[in-house]
Amino acid sequence: MENAFTRRLYDASPVFLQHLFTSAYGWKKRADRYGTHYRRYRAFFQESFRWPRERLQRHQDAKVAETVELAYRQIPFWRQRLDRLGLRPSDIASVADLPKLPLLEKSEVRQAGTAMLAAGFPRRMLHRATTSGSTGFPLTNYWSTEALQRDFGFDWARRRPGVTRRDRYGTFTGLQIVRADSLRAPFWRFNWPGHQVCFSIFHMTPRTLPAYADQIINSGLSYLEGYPSSLAVLARFLLQHGIAPPPLKAVFVTAEQLLPEQRASIERGLGARVWDQYGLNEKAASITEYACGHLHYDMDYGVIEFIPAGRDEEGEPLHEMVCTSFDNRAFPLIRYRVGDLAVLADPAVGCDLCAGPIVRRIYGRTAQVLLSRDGRRITNMSVIAKRCAHVEAMQCIQTEPGAVDICVVRGEGFLPEDEERIVREFQKKMGQIDFRIRYVSDVERTPSGKFLSIISRLAPVACDPADGGL
Repeated sequence: MENAFTRRLYDASPVFLQHLFTSAYGWKKRADRYGTHYRRYRAFFQESFRWPRERLQRHQDAKVAETVELAYRQIPFWRQRLDRLGLRPSDIASVADLPKLPLLEKSEVRQAGTAMLAAGFPRRMLHRATTSGSTGFPLTNYWSTEALQRDFGFDWARRRPGVTRRDRYGTFTGLQIVRADSLRAPFWRFNWPGHQVCFSIFHMTPRTLPAYADQIINSGLSYLEGYPSSLAVLARFLLQHGIAPPPLKAVFVTAEQLLPEQRASIERGLGARVWDQYGLNEKAASITEYACGHLHYDMDYGVIEFIPAGRDEEGEPLHEMVCTSFDNRAFPLIRYRVGDLAVLADPAVGCDLCAGPIVRRIYGRTAQVLLSRDGRRITNMSVIAKRCAHVEAMQCIQTEPGAVDICVVRGEGFLPEDEERIVREFQKKMGQIDFRIRYVSDVERTPSGKFLSIISRLAPVACDPADGGL
């Protein structure tokens, strides 16, 4: 578990010792993720992929009834919620009954905290993570070991076609594995038990990208996974310098909206098919791209209610996604507003491969970036927002390279020390950027009401150094 002491110890250690630390952490993660529950759920999700729509709907109805019954019996929060409405668990017996309940807001989850944990699950036995997801609102989530292994069972049954757990791979996510002030390679660390190379997305500059390219080409990786914005920077570098793509089997992207130009750059530059997916840290819903080329709503993973939410800038109908989780008995989420929107396909459009409804695209999670004075591209600030206490929301707005306005909606109990922590976390993660904190009553939103944690108002050339001849 990371804390101030282990962070200082890690940062002060030589690179080889940091490899050992990341590998020890990787060993623990592997033990947590793969066990009896993993094998059972992997087999289940392999089999349920072939189910027709009617069987998927029956499965959802049964899971909704089971989830509501368990939540009512074991969690005061849910019992009080139903009692106030004069409802009994038997009144929520199917997906069609869910609208009898109000939507669950993230602010309610934050305020309830551990009061939403089920009886019989000691906190020391649970897995937890604090995240801001795509919306920048800090939130702590909890999972039982069963729920964690279920998620990885789904991953390896559905989301990793053509590769195996023994394959060596590289990740481009928000892990802080290299000190922000480090300007010398390596900008990656090894997780030997997990066959993983963890790359820092916070050190990708025109000067450092040759080292990244050499490592990926020469390290025998079978696939890459991570944020599409970071992988697109790497792919464009290879293309612009005429470097042959590495022999990858696949590239898996997540956590951000995959833009069409990013997919094209990644597939050309890295020489492998891109597989998109939508998931949540809360493990409440899943949308997956399959071999048919469609994104499908995975009805056997959880419920997504697609609620009409206006139109996007091009006039297409948008739907807010409201999610109900399955099989996380320790911390069930029912009618949970995740803050993301989707554009659906015509209901008449079907697919012979998968019975789940087709989602044309996820709207939001757009990969805008912050640009530092030394050329670094910061594409995800969730790793910063989750460490800042007493903050209701946080948004970065950039109008010139190397300078950022941090817009903060203060929460209850916000103190001067919290402002110092915000500045310290940004300096630690982002290096050469000047920060100005502005306190606001609410953050900016898109015309459709979507919140973006990063808003860039840089000219196109300044905003994307990859277009400037990397």
